[in-house]
Amino acid sequence: MTDVSKQKAYEEVLTTIEALIEGQSDLISVMSTVSCELFHAFDHFNWVGFYRRVDATTLKVGPYQGRHGCLTIDIRRGVCGACAREAAIQIENDVLQARSHIACSAATKAEIVLPVLDQDGNVAAVLDIDSDRSSVFDDIDVTALQQVTRWVEAVNDSITSTQEPIYPGERPNGVKM
Repeated sequence: MTDVSKQKAYEEVLTTIEALIEGQSDLISVMSTVSCELFHAFDHFNWVGFYRRVDATTLKVGPYQGRHGCLTIDIRRGVCGACAREAAIQIENDVLQARSHIACSAATKAEIVLPVLDQDGNVAAVLDIDSDRSSVFDDIDVTALQQVTRWVEAVNDSITSTQEPIYPGERPNGVKM
């Protein structure tokens, strides 16, 4: 895929995602839509989804597209864990060379993970995208996917007291977790 074709594919999928999630306030619906649209937009994506931070050290699988993923990730391990620990984008263009990669699928050759932050700047979830090709993730992916995570963050930040936050550090009724 050339840079021009990748940029065009992202422009199209971002337009679609934005139209589909406009006005939506249900976080799971938005995460599901994002996962689906991204997964189907790129032939080389073999897994697209979210891992939700459920406590200080644990990520749990959320909405995703692709074959099964790891159900639970300790944030001290893996590329997703590094993203959650550091609140920073992680790119591994050759997962076989990455000591920290957790092999949820043998087909994965490259991975990009972006943090989804809450309004206080804490990692509430991560967006994880795996590819069956190596050396595919670059600045074009980063720029486009950061827009997606901003949309998800906006929905997370707008959650009302009737909905559960992704990272339940405090429940809407004020009870600490």
